[in-house]
Amino acid sequence: MEIRRYQDPKSFQQIILPALLEHEAENNLPIGILSNLIAGEFQEEQPYLAAVLEGERVELAVIRTPPYPVLLSYREQPLAEGPQDLIIADLWSAFGQKLSGLTGNKALVSSLVSRWEERFSVQAELEMAMRIYQLDEVQPVPDAGGRLRKVERRDRDLLLDWYAGFQREAMGAEPGQERVERGVNRFLQADPEQRGLVLWENSGKPVSMAGYSGPTPHGIRIGAVYTPPEHRRHGYATACVAALSSSLLESGYTFCFLFTDLLNPTSNAIYQQIGYRPVSDVDTYHFS
Repeated sequence: MEIRRYQDPKSFQQIILPALLEHEAENNLPIGILSNLIAGEFQEEQPYLAAVLEGERVELAVIRTPPYPVLLSYREQPLAEGPQDLIIADLWSAFGQKLSGLTGNKALVSSLVSRWEERFSVQAELEMAMRIYQLDEVQPVPDAGGRLRKVERRDRDLLLDWYAGFQREAMGAEPGQERVERGVNRFLQADPEQRGLVLWENSGKPVSMAGYSGPTPHGIRIGAVYTPPEHRRHGYATACVAALSSSLLESGYTFCFLFTDLLNPTSNAIYQQIGYRPVSDVDTYHFS
């Protein structure tokens, strides 16, 4: 068994995509990130792309687009100590103490983090516990009144405000203005088949927002779901996500995915009401 690095995202994708598609929902994030890399995004620094191989069989894919944590592909069975040592040694060689953290399947990441702490005398903190959901069919939801519409250029100031609110609540920290503007611009300038934002309007006034991105061969990820505090508890987010999910399925996708924070029982209940079902838990650890 060996760990092999790649410089070209497209070549890397050709090697690992068949393995990732064995669990498409669980691997929707690495699949989407690779598509973004191939399209030229996240190129401020050379991404770290590596695969753990046994012969030509892909056991695990490892991706990092600085400054984000290392992302590990989904693995159904526990990874033996030998391959874990390969990953740890290669990550230390590539980043050393600059490595900010790890994200991936709950059991796998927990094991790798424990070994990293023991080997390099650092401490890791659980930053976020998430759950991946998959939707195949939208269930009826209560009528919240209003309609779905695509965002327009005139919405930019509102989107900057709401996207900052989403980042603040999702990440638990104040986002920088540059990051917010980059995120909104990425949505506004993207190919609408790859990425976009929608608004739910009630009486002609925007009251909730949702986005989509990271298409996989058969699905696409929902994200950036945000309702300002003054418009909450009216069912707008439920109606917005349900309508957006339905539209994406009608456009030809077999399913939609999304991530939730397990500490937010409201959002988890809302998504299950729409028809999303849990498929895997994902943890993110930060190294101090």
